[in-house]
Amino acid sequence: MDEVRFFHILLKIRLPELLMAITAGAALGLAGALMQIVLDNPLASPFTLGISSAAAFGAALSIVLGISSGLAWLNASAFALAFSALSVVILLAISLCMGVSKKNIILVGLAVNFFFSSANTLMQYYASPDAVYQIMFWTAGSLTNATLNDSLRLFIVFAISLVTALLFSNDMGIIQQGERNAVMHGVNVTLERILILAICSLLASFSVSIIGIIGFVGLVAPHICRQLGLESPKLLVISSSVAGALLLVVSDAISKTLLNPTILPISAVTSCLGIPLVVVLMALKRRKEL
Repeated sequence: MDEVRFFHILLKIRLPELLMAITAGAALGLAGALMQIVLDNPLASPFTLGISSAAAFGAALSIVLGISSGLAWLNASAFALAFSALSVVILLAISLCMGVSKKNIILVGLAVNFFFSSANTLMQYYASPDAVYQIMFWTAGSLTNATLNDSLRLFIVFAISLVTALLFSNDMGIIQQGERNAVMHGVNVTLERILILAICSLLASFSVSIIGIIGFVGLVAPHICRQLGLESPKLLVISSSVAGALLLVVSDAISKTLLNPTILPISAVTSCLGIPLVVVLMALKRRKEL
């Protein structure tokens, strides 16, 4: 009986959570690396475009509507994916009108982020206490509801995105050297920037819609790899995927064991773990340079 229970926990709970941590961490790490490369901004992350706030608003809307109207079929993950996709459409539409430059994309992304964050806050202000509790639980990020099918779908999206990123890695390296230089080499900067941003948005949207808001993985993973000397686009996208997966797996283990049996919000753990790690690596690199 104990063996049956052990295998049930292992196969139905622990294995899906582990696979989701690996896949989602790799997806967020890859998205962060691509954004920092294509926008030439070390502070860029999958959530710079407002994807996280849009997904949080979509999930909050489904929760509030489900509780107030009794419609149990309203799914937070589906609403999160739909609204994160909507935020990307809005971002690209406005950016195309303004010109797809690095500065314009970041400014529009910040505007979209603040808009959905404000809308989410306003909704929670008028929501019931039960709805607010569910919204806060979802936005804290969790792997407990992950399934093998979710991991498989996200892995397919990640694999296609990684292959596409590697195919365009040489062009991204040229773009990093300057847009004028890239145009002289025959690189369509605008088209490739939109393509890479679409890939980032797809990765972040699918991840957020399944596991909720998990911050800092996409921001920290590329910085860790850069501190280790992996700075070329091809090496950075591969290593950032690995670093993101490791960071989320370790964070998940800490969240479940630090105050056992209490499970800590994994987003808080990734933030507390990732930032000191980057600071330590920066200090070690600085010492070597001296």
